[in-house]
Amino acid sequence: MSVQNKKTALLSTSLRMICTDYDGTLAEPENVPIAESFFQRLQSWRQHAQVSWVINTGRTFESLQEDLIRRKVPIWPNWVVSLEREVWLLRDRRGVGWYEWNHRCELLHAQLFESVGPLWKLIEDYIVHHTKAQLVEDAGSPLGIIASCEEEADEISAYMTPLLENWPTLIAVRNSIYFRFSHKFYHKGACLEAIANGLGILPLQIFVAGDHLNDLPMLERRYARHIGCPANAVDEVKKQVRAQGGYVASANVAEGTVEALDRLCPIPKPAI
Repeated sequence: MSVQNKKTALLSTSLRMICTDYDGTLAEPENVPIAESFFQRLQSWRQHAQVSWVINTGRTFESLQEDLIRRKVPIWPNWVVSLEREVWLLRDRRGVGWYEWNHRCELLHAQLFESVGPLWKLIEDYIVHHTKAQLVEDAGSPLGIIASCEEEADEISAYMTPLLENWPTLIAVRNSIYFRFSHKFYHKGACLEAIANGLGILPLQIFVAGDHLNDLPMLERRYARHIGCPANAVDEVKKQVRAQGGYVASANVAEGTVEALDRLCPIPKPAI
């Protein structure tokens, strides 16, 4: 292989994007700082290459912004995916919505949610009369559900699965005991792919990490070649990460994410 070809191959395989879930993957439930090691590793990678950081979360953009300020993070992401479907470019810690993507996303969801009107009554009646779960307002969904425990969330999921088969483009997005509804073509993986395509970044140049069920759509090799999760990830995530040839860390939350990053994407040593 010629020197030029070697340089081209190295350029094409070098890490260019780190995409992480937020809660449970970087941030612990308590209002404590995110592990400093993550930001150290991110900074080290940026000294080696032009690496973008994407936070891919189910939170609203405003909620994430407030939490980043509260935890006093030293480095902010370049991009944010909020509500598992809105895309934001950050400039001076402020979000600039990716208009074409977000506008089309909003339009399709409005049409979908209106078209499945009879479904909401069925779900509401079931929640009210057969569970201890709460119906709550959700910024990205006609209704949100908070189950009383993981076991009840499993029961709710089992009830809704056959109902949703009548509306093939509608899905229930679950994160622990929380549910919201979404268009099946808008999820964390699709948003990651859209950002990467816009920046000209290939899947083999992307590291992705998540810990819960709503992260499953992005924990696939079609979106990222390097896939990891912290030790606190749910069993379904660990299973998928292993099936995709990824790495399940022994440490929790941000330390586990750093462990996976170091194992899958070690920073190249400088040439002598």
